[in-house]
Amino acid sequence: MQQIGVTMISKKKSKPEVPADPQGERAYGLDCELSSRLNPHETLVVSGFWRSGTTWLEEALREILEAKTLFEPLDPLADDMQAVLAHDGVATKKFEFLRLYMPYCNAGTLHGHPLYDVFYRALRSESRGAWVRRFRKGLEESYRSRLVVKFVTAQLCLRAAQNTFDMPVLHVYRDPRAVVASIKKTRWHWLFDHLVLRKHLLRERDGRDDFFGQWREEILDYDRQHPIARVAAYWALTEKFLEHSYADYRGRTVFVSYEKLAQQRETIFAALLAQLGLRPAQENFRVLGDDSTTTSDAQRGASVGERLAGWKKFLTAPEIAVIESIVQRFDLEDRLVNATEANNLWRQ
Repeated sequence: MQQIGVTMISKKKSKPEVPADPQGERAYGLDCELSSRLNPHETLVVSGFWRSGTTWLEEALREILEAKTLFEPLDPLADDMQAVLAHDGVATKKFEFLRLYMPYCNAGTLHGHPLYDVFYRALRSESRGAWVRRFRKGLEESYRSRLVVKFVTAQLCLRAAQNTFDMPVLHVYRDPRAVVASIKKTRWHWLFDHLVLRKHLLRERDGRDDFFGQWREEILDYDRQHPIARVAAYWALTEKFLEHSYADYRGRTVFVSYEKLAQQRETIFAALLAQLGLRPAQENFRVLGDDSTTTSDAQRGASVGERLAGWKKFLTAPEIAVIESIVQRFDLEDRLVNATEANNLWRQ
C-alpha cells in the first residue's frame, strides 16, 4: 500500500482504549453542575477539516472569550457518539474508518436523530466523560460560563445542527496543499492511508449518496489513486457539501481562511466575533502563540510564513499538481494561496 506519510505503522489497535483521566472526570462533574450557567444559543462552534487550524482557533478563542472548551464530541471514542455509530450501522467498523467518519443528517433539523442528543449535551458542556475535556488547561477552566466546542467531522450535519439549536458557527478552511502537508507531518498520518472515499461518501443507507452520487465516477477513480488524492478529494467534497448546505443560510455563520486568521490576528478575530454577535472578554485582547495542543512536533516553533507556505518545501511537484487538479475540479480555487502570496509568506 502507498502511504501518505514517510513511514507506515504496521500494527495499530482497531479501537484504542480511552486512558483514565481523573481530572477530566472531575471537569465533567463540574460541567454538569454548572451547565445552567451556559446559554447554548451563545455556545460557539468551531468547524473545519483535519489540520486546518481548528485546535489553534479553539484555544485562541478560549483566551479571547474566557471560555471553556469541549474537544471533538463527535469523535468515535466519545461516549455520546456510540448511539450515533450504532444508528448509522457503523459501530463495528474498524477504528481507522470510524476516526475519519462524518455523521450525516440533511433532514433540516436533528429532531428524531441521535445526533440531537450529542449536540444538545455538547452545547451545554454536558457531553459525558473525560475524553472530550482532555485538553483543558486546568480544572479552573471548567468554572467558566462561556463555551467553545470544536469539530473536525461535523461538516455533513452542521447545517441541521444549527437549524436546530441556532448557535454561532465559525468554519475555518485552509489551503488544501497545507492541509495535506500537515497530515504528512503528524504522528497519525497512517489513518489517512486507510481512507476509502466510496465507503465514506456513497453510503445509500443514510442518504448522503443523494448529494455525493453526482460525483460517483470521480470518487471511484480517486479511490484507485495515491492516498494524497483521496485526502484532497475528501477535503474538497466535504467542503463542497458544506457550501451547498449553507447556500441560503443567513444566520450566525462565518467561513474564514486560516491564512487570514494567522496573519491578521486581533483585527480579524474582532471582526468575526462582531459578525457572530459575541463580545471578547477584554476589549484590547491579544492572540498569543502559533502552536496548539495538537501541533505536530515537526511544526512546533515554526514562523507564520512557514505555517502558511511551508507546503511548498514539503510536497513534491506531482503531489501539488494532484491536489490542485482536484481543487479545480470542484471549483474551490479560492481556497488556494496564490504563488505570489505563498512566496511572500515563506519569507516572513
